[in-house]
Amino acid sequence: MQTLRQWLYQVLENHAKGLGIPSHLINLGLMLLILLNVISIILSSEAQIHARYQIFFEVFEVISLMIFTLEYFARVWISVEHDDRRRKHPVKGRLRYMLTPMALIDLLAIVPSYFMVLFGTDLLILRALRLVRVFKLTRYSRSMELLVTVAKQEAETMISAIFILWIMIVIAATGIFLVEGDIQPEEFGSIPRALWWATVTLTTVGYGDVVPITVMGKVFGVVIVILGIGMAALPAGILASGFTTEINRRRERFKLKILSWLKDGDSSIQLKKQRLDDLRLELGIGRQDASMMIIEARNELKMSHHLDCPHCGNSIHIHHSHGNIHLEKRNKQ
Repeated sequence: MQTLRQWLYQVLENHAKGLGIPSHLINLGLMLLILLNVISIILSSEAQIHARYQIFFEVFEVISLMIFTLEYFARVWISVEHDDRRRKHPVKGRLRYMLTPMALIDLLAIVPSYFMVLFGTDLLILRALRLVRVFKLTRYSRSMELLVTVAKQEAETMISAIFILWIMIVIAATGIFLVEGDIQPEEFGSIPRALWWATVTLTTVGYGDVVPITVMGKVFGVVIVILGIGMAALPAGILASGFTTEINRRRERFKLKILSWLKDGDSSIQLKKQRLDDLRLELGIGRQDASMMIIEARNELKMSHHLDCPHCGNSIHIHHSHGNIHLEKRNKQ
C-alpha cells in the first residue's frame, strides 16, 4: 500500500512522466473531465438547453462527482508523502493538507453538487459554485501556476497598492459629495452614493451613468481621472514586474542546473536529457530558450580556467562571465 501511495503521489502531485502510460492517462483524463465540466455548467445555464438535455447533464454530473470525490480522498490519503515533515503525521499531516488552498478548491468543487444530488436543491448559486472546478486546472497549467506563484510573492505589495487605491476612492467620493451633493442628491447626496462614481472614475472605466454637471464638479472629475490613470495601473505594473522577476529567476535556476551537469561532462547532459526536459516543463521554459541557455552555459564554462598560485601553491579559479573576471582562491585539500 505504501508503494501504491508513493506512486499515486508522483502521478497526482508531481505529474511524473516517467511512470508510464497509466500516469499520463490519469492526468490527461482529469484535465479533460475538468474542461468538460466547465463546458457542461456553462451550457446548462441556458434554460432551453438545460431542459432539453437535463438527463444528460444529471448523469454526467453524478459521474463527475464520483470521480472528483475519489480524487479528493486520494489526494488526502497520499498527502503524507510530501517532503514537508509537518505533513508526515497520518492525522495532523492530512488535516494540514485539507486546509491548503488547492485542497479547499477540490472540496468546494464537490460540496455544491452533493447539496444538489442528496437534498434535491437546484439553486442557481449552487450551479454557479460548481465553476470553481476550473481552478483545478491550476495543477496542470504552467501559466496558471506561474500566476499563483507571482500572486503569492507580490501579495503584500498588491495589498498595499489596493489599500492606497481605496483611500483615493474614499477621498474622491468625499470630494464629489461636497461639490455635487446639493445639486444631484440622488447620485451624490452621500459619500456611500458617491462611491460608485469615484470607483468607476478612478479605475478609468467611466460608464457615464453618473456624471458631474457643475463646473467645479467637472474640474474635480478631471483631476480624479488623471490621478486614476496612475493608480489603476499600479497593481498591473506590480504583477508585470513580478512576472518578469519570476521568469528570470526560473531561467537562472535552469541555467545553474545545466552548469552543474556540464561540469560532469557533455555526456552527463545527454544522460540527464529527460530530467532536463522535465525541469524545463516544470519551470515553464520554452524549448528555444532552453537550447539557448544550454549554449550560453557551455560558452560560460569554456571561459573558466584553473591554475595554481606560484607563491602559495593553492588553486585559483578564474571565471569569465558577462565581460567580468572573478578570481576565487581555493585551498588545497
